[in-house]
Amino acid sequence: MTDWWCPLSHVPLRSEASDRAECVNEVLAGETVTVLNEGVGNWVEVGLPDGYQGWMDRRQLRAVASMWMGTPHRTTALSSAWDGVPGGWLPAGACVREHDGRWHLGELEVVPHEGSTPQPVSSMWTWAETMRHVPYHWGGRSGWGFDCSGLVSLAAALRGRAVPRDASQQFLVGLEVEPASCQMDDVAFFCNPEGRITHVGLCDGQGHILHASGEVRMDQLSAGQILQLEDQKPTHTLAGIRRWFP
Repeated sequence: MTDWWCPLSHVPLRSEASDRAECVNEVLAGETVTVLNEGVGNWVEVGLPDGYQGWMDRRQLRAVASMWMGTPHRTTALSSAWDGVPGGWLPAGACVREHDGRWHLGELEVVPHEGSTPQPVSSMWTWAETMRHVPYHWGGRSGWGFDCSGLVSLAAALRGRAVPRDASQQFLVGLEVEPASCQMDDVAFFCNPEGRITHVGLCDGQGHILHASGEVRMDQLSAGQILQLEDQKPTHTLAGIRRWFP
């Protein structure tokens, strides 16, 4: 099977071969996919390297024609400007590569503007703070729109750990932590009345949580619930806390 790569900033990955279908994930600029099935018209079912599958428009992809060299990085700024990038801008999470002092997006040579190169991330919380007020977007995992698990999975990737895309799968990763022992960068999970994991956010160890709910926002984590800072209204019920970076 031929690999393909995405030159566009952030492309919806849909549950079915239709622009009306649910956006279940995104393919970000510089990422590769494998075409699994052909659909009607330009629709193809693809698989991401992490195994996530969905449908997208073939016209949003280019075939991989050569062996890629260099060190891969994900962009860390909410938005970054690059010469040679389609549209000129990349959101946080896009994949670029550095090789011999030059930068590449897929098979394009690109040039970062000042302040656009990816920066080291030592804390998921500290990076996620820079994403505050990014709008909630179901299926989103870039600096131009996140869902809850998209925010957390990108934060982990920037710290060097690959975790599953969805919150229910992320809940199985790492070590269980008691709420009283919560520390910076622990990951809190929340459930619906039936006990199903439906939400996730990042802890600072001081009683606050960063999560994507309406927007990327900071709220209070107290007595097994998320309490909105502005009115102390409870919004989510805690299911457990996991530690991904012991």
